[in-house]
Amino acid sequence: MPELPEVTTTVMGLNEVLPNLTITDVWSDYFLRTKNKQTDTIKNKKYFEYFTRCVVGSTVLTTERRGKNILIRLDNNHTILIHMKMTGHLLYGKYRQNLNVWKSDDPFLSDPFNQFIHLVFTLSNGAHLAFSDMRKFAKVTLFETNTQDTISDLSLLGPEPLEQTSPQLFTRQLQKKPNGKIKTVLMDQGVVAGIGNIYSDEILWSAGVHPETVVKNISKENILKIFTAMKKILQQSIQMGGDSMSDYRNIYGKRGEFQHSHKAYRQTGKPCLKKGCSGTIVRKVIGGRSAHFCDTHQTV
Repeated sequence: MPELPEVTTTVMGLNEVLPNLTITDVWSDYFLRTKNKQTDTIKNKKYFEYFTRCVVGSTVLTTERRGKNILIRLDNNHTILIHMKMTGHLLYGKYRQNLNVWKSDDPFLSDPFNQFIHLVFTLSNGAHLAFSDMRKFAKVTLFETNTQDTISDLSLLGPEPLEQTSPQLFTRQLQKKPNGKIKTVLMDQGVVAGIGNIYSDEILWSAGVHPETVVKNISKENILKIFTAMKKILQQSIQMGGDSMSDYRNIYGKRGEFQHSHKAYRQTGKPCLKKGCSGTIVRKVIGGRSAHFCDTHQTV
């Protein structure tokens, strides 16, 4: 699932191309391909019709990120919310439609991972904003911008780890789950927003903390190490365009590079790269999620 660096990379790209463009049309086949009983996403045909009425003719002001959510601000007091979930990513370029299949001549947009198009915005400059979502798990919905504080997708999120946290606030947030295992707590979006499986592994490897360590047993020194590693690793990944070990691509269809910097995530069986450590990276399921960590320098 795209995490904070991938969503940030997407938002940065959208802010290069979308401001001042008008949405002239919207196409989707989600409601034909998914069995969705929710009434507040475009996977519901009636909601998609409402969504279309609201967004067609509106002009994009800017795009923001909150947690793992993309927020496209429109000039009619509406905001499009997109959560990319497991396999979604937005693509910008020129497409053509043939029998409900959208194709582009751009070699990057023609990447096999970019071919699962289920939503397309036609823009006033003749380009398109397309959404590729292989597993069709993504959420796309709409809300009135001035009601954001009441939207459940956003109102329950914890602080942003890069912009809104200090060591003191980070400590207080972790202590909301004193009996939780640190791997699981870091991924709790109500504790801090935007961290998932990849970055929790990398952060804990860097800090030298075992993923099963219970929060209340972590020393102040190690909490500070986790906080410092969190800031450093998330910023590093943003600078590298995010992580494309799986199917994430930026809006131009290109891969990020952070997957080449993994020290723990999906490195099972490889020697630990920490200087002076003779350990090996192992994998264990913790809280229903895979955790990757060093069996030597990451201690409980």
